[in-house]
Amino acid sequence: MKKSQVLKNIISGFFLSFLVTIPLQADKVTTLPASEYLPRNLFVDLSKKVNPSVVNISTTMIIRGRAMYRNPGMPVDPFEEFFGQFMGGGGYRVPDQKVQSLGSGFIIDSSGLIITNFHVIQNASDIQVQLTEKSKKTFKAKVVGTDERTDIALIKINADTKLTSVALGDSDKIEVGEWVAAFGNPLGHGHSISKGIISAKDRNIELENSYYPFLQTDTAINPGNSGGPLVSTAGEVIGVNAAIDVRGQGIGFAIPINVVKKLLPELKTKGKITRGFLGVVLQDVNERMAKQFKISADKGAFVVNVAPGSPAAKGGIEPYDVIVEFNGKEIESSKSLTNSVAETPIGSSVKIKVIREGKSKTLTIKIVERSDEIAQKGKGAGPRDDKETPGTTAPSQFGFTFDDLTPDLAEQLQLESPAKGVVIVEVKPGSLADQAGIQVGDIILDINRIAVKNSKDAEKLLKKSKGGTVAFRILRGQITMLVFMEAD
Repeated sequence: MKKSQVLKNIISGFFLSFLVTIPLQADKVTTLPASEYLPRNLFVDLSKKVNPSVVNISTTMIIRGRAMYRNPGMPVDPFEEFFGQFMGGGGYRVPDQKVQSLGSGFIIDSSGLIITNFHVIQNASDIQVQLTEKSKKTFKAKVVGTDERTDIALIKINADTKLTSVALGDSDKIEVGEWVAAFGNPLGHGHSISKGIISAKDRNIELENSYYPFLQTDTAINPGNSGGPLVSTAGEVIGVNAAIDVRGQGIGFAIPINVVKKLLPELKTKGKITRGFLGVVLQDVNERMAKQFKISADKGAFVVNVAPGSPAAKGGIEPYDVIVEFNGKEIESSKSLTNSVAETPIGSSVKIKVIREGKSKTLTIKIVERSDEIAQKGKGAGPRDDKETPGTTAPSQFGFTFDDLTPDLAEQLQLESPAKGVVIVEVKPGSLADQAGIQVGDIILDINRIAVKNSKDAEKLLKKSKGGTVAFRILRGQITMLVFMEAD
């Protein structure tokens, strides 16, 4: 072997031995404090920790019977024949009925305070709480406070045993992808636990009483889980199970516990939540709206309607204003404005910045208390019984017929006061109006921002709309909305 080759082998062996003997440094592993997490048997220990605080709630609601009368000439069934003697032979009375339902809740104080959903105890004549699955004993609960808009209720029992409460966590800190567990009594099967992850945060869903964004989870939630806790791996409640999407699997929603914690002091002392009221109907600013009304802002709350006599009306807010700032806080959407107004102390005077026809304007408005007793009247009237539909037909491309809003029509539509505008009396199937969602009974208030007082106004404005997008401000019952149609 040549000397040069021997030298190469020696050098290679030297470096190889050097590399082998150098200790390899692994990536530094960051460990979190053990106190933040439960031991290795995570969900075993989680179940043991939380289940003692979870309760089963059963309610009874009485549906009052009503008188039923038989139409002359109709056959008499045995049920009617039996009860007819109590109605002079002219009919019968349906007996009162007891309707029972099940839900869940969780203890937040050893004194017996329990959180659940409002819809679990709504209209209940009797509320019974079972502490453990195998217990035959139940405790009668009284309602301490309710808030229908967030679907939260606070109830209390006086137990003869020591109660275990669960800790309330911080739903703002929970992250998408974190493990969570849902506790409750699904379908009446008794205390159960199901696991999953947080799928999304700040989820807006179409619920009648939806007020704040929800936590979305793929944790199994079923009827009976309502009111139960959604718990983090630290054993803290981060949400209240409230709803499911029946169209798919693993899509459940929980009310963030931080929302609930804000309600608790007032629920304990007043039994209800007082909220600020502005008196506007809102929509989010979208691309079509911005183009149609030449709005430069890509965010904010678009004012569709202003309630007469409301703080907004008194303060100078007008339809088509875009609210971009409330009390020094930038407004991203109609939802953020609604929440900001609701949380404003009653009687406070606030500065509201609006964009009106491209110009900025600041108004001062005094916030009053919202009344949840405002009647929601008017769901739209059906077609008339006339053989021929009266009224004025819009240009053929729109596909609807309208008429003046008379006092008789206003009464049929259950309007509190006859509004100005024209009422839709017919919608042609498949037309632009039909596709846009226009319904018989809708009232057209404006066309392209110009107020409509009668049929002549509407006809004139529609004839001018020979092309492009036409904006209609529509009143449906007590709901005002914007609808767009392409005239060409």
